[in-house]
Amino acid sequence: MTLQAQTEYGLLINTDLEPRTEREQTQGSYDIFFLGNSLNLFPNGTYQPISQTDFFYATPDPVTKRIDFSCFSMHQDCYIEKNTFIETNGPQYVTFFSGCFASSSILLLHLTNTSSKTSYCVNETINFENGFNWQYSYDGQNWANFPSDFQSYPSISFKISELENYNGKTTIHFRTGYQTQFTNIVTYGIIGCSPELAEKKPTTTAVECANTATGSATLKFESLLKKDDQFLFNLFRVNPVAPDTGFIKSIKASEEETKNKTYTWNGIAAGTYTIKYQAQSTADNGQQVGLSAIVTDPFTIDEKVPLTFKTTAVQPACSTDLKGILITASGGTPPYYYLLDGEPLAQKHLFTNPHTIPITEDGPHTIKIVDKFDCTEQ
Repeated sequence: MTLQAQTEYGLLINTDLEPRTEREQTQGSYDIFFLGNSLNLFPNGTYQPISQTDFFYATPDPVTKRIDFSCFSMHQDCYIEKNTFIETNGPQYVTFFSGCFASSSILLLHLTNTSSKTSYCVNETINFENGFNWQYSYDGQNWANFPSDFQSYPSISFKISELENYNGKTTIHFRTGYQTQFTNIVTYGIIGCSPELAEKKPTTTAVECANTATGSATLKFESLLKKDDQFLFNLFRVNPVAPDTGFIKSIKASEEETKNKTYTWNGIAAGTYTIKYQAQSTADNGQQVGLSAIVTDPFTIDEKVPLTFKTTAVQPACSTDLKGILITASGGTPPYYYLLDGEPLAQKHLFTNPHTIPITEDGPHTIKIVDKFDCTEQ
């Protein structure tokens, strides 16, 4: 094969040749032509199957954004001809040809990232496609191979923390290819990581009073904030029709507020939410941290049944009997208390259902009922 000058694209052709079947070797051909290059193979001379891999650098047509292949094969009474192509902007970077005594998969190698991000925390997952052998470098000159678990796969998912010597580095370069021949290079910044969640779903408390923003959600983290960092929390209402919508508000939390690796967000109304958060630097040191938000699982702040009560005048049967007002409360959060004729909250009276408030003076009276959280009737 003939190598062109190195470009951003390469072709990896994996071919399986069938074992020889006849006693005397017969003539045949298997040819793949592309971009002025060709792969030319002949029938297997052994009685064992053979696999081989060939690499070519390639430059797709700048107008059509594709590479065209003309494939021919003949052997004894067999003749096969096929034209195929790979588009650089297509969904797949692979095509195939099956001939009379061999078959090939043709893979276009060009390191492709599935994200538009330019920086990654070492614990974030990076996804690459359209490769085979993978390397990384922190200076763009000294390259190291990925661990063997990642090699010889067209697509990989990994974290920078799975590679060696990443501590203290601010930039990382990646490339793919075959053995010692590589194509394009992709470069990312390395940023600090936000503390991960110890529990994906926050623990919650229901609202104290119906129709009030008095619920809370507590987040638990696996690690503390680094010095001079703070949390930025964002609260989103979950919308089943259009997920990931409904931003409500943002708040910040300091190292001191999260020193126990927990943070409780108070003042949340009833509903279902997610919280997205990231670490931010409070120091002017130019260091980026936690640009990718970490998202909790959806959680629900429960609503309370509104507090209500009923009153009934108790009329005495005789002039010497006591008069009163019979009260019965429901909803809210027991225990219940009553206030008579404008009494201050500090003088509230505990009662259990049903209860008769004694009345000594004739005339109109006002009754106010509160519950455990001093909620009143809605």
